[in-house]
Amino acid sequence: MNTLQLEDQWSKLKEQNSSNFITLKIDANCKPDLNLGINSEKSRCLLLMLPKGFNIDFVGETKENIKTSYNKKEDCIVLELLDGYYHNLFNDLIISLYFKINKIEDLKESTAIFISTINKWAAFLAKGRNNRLTQEVIKGLFGELTVLNELLNSSSMSNVNEVLNSWQGPYDANTDFIFDNKNIEVKTKNYDSSVVRISSEFQLDDELGKKLELLVVSVDSNNKLGADIESIILEIRERILNLNGDVSLLFDALAQKALFSSNLKEYNNYKFTLKKHETYDCNMILEKEEVFPRLTKSRLPNYIKKVKYNINLQELNSFIVAQKIF
Repeated sequence: MNTLQLEDQWSKLKEQNSSNFITLKIDANCKPDLNLGINSEKSRCLLLMLPKGFNIDFVGETKENIKTSYNKKEDCIVLELLDGYYHNLFNDLIISLYFKINKIEDLKESTAIFISTINKWAAFLAKGRNNRLTQEVIKGLFGELTVLNELLNSSSMSNVNEVLNSWQGPYDANTDFIFDNKNIEVKTKNYDSSVVRISSEFQLDDELGKKLELLVVSVDSNNKLGADIESIILEIRERILNLNGDVSLLFDALAQKALFSSNLKEYNNYKFTLKKHETYDCNMILEKEEVFPRLTKSRLPNYIKKVKYNINLQELNSFIVAQKIF
């Protein structure tokens, strides 16, 4: 199931041009009875049909752009899109949900996943918040997204969701990417600068049993032909869908920073050209016991707190373990 296939199904419903509620099974391979629908108000709907007598405790609700309800007469849970502006995000929801439940034969399990997923996605279909992000914040997120994009480009269907879950920067974790065997802190700087800003004593601290890498993203912020944050998000979204991943994990992370499909275009005036990724091994010990320069909580006295400092990277090339020029 992909966006083109889904839109083809929607077009079949439109061609029927009925004034009544019309439905169409999403495809022949889906184990649960999942249907697309268009109601009398011409709103798009997603329906999970349930057998007669199926015991369910579901209370729907109406929000600004979406409505959930249980139709006792038809024995189905209905998710209705109230604002057509969100067609693309609604399609993302459906595709993500399809890949979660399409092979599940246990009705209780598939229904529980359906309900939890639509409740989660209701937040993404809300209007964007009014707190506008600064250019520096957008630049930092752009840098993290370029790293996520690279990780996804080398991932597979078996680990795509693991990679998405590793991105913890938007949740204000100590480091931006957290894996089982290593953590990665991402810093985005202008291409002509050699300095990165470390905003706390926790960002480059060690976690027991893990390696720590500092991945420096260099961008040109003055090129009007560069990419905006919306374009890289759409590229990542397409990659996730191609890998049958859960795109809601991406949107959940973006929502932590008040980024929604409804407000991404507000930041299209910020353009960035990706120049380089450089990875520094923060645990490397060179000759003469030289170590990567960093201030960490584990090595500071208790009475020193809330540390912020700059690292000049000019003399630290020996710690670089990977580099990619774009």
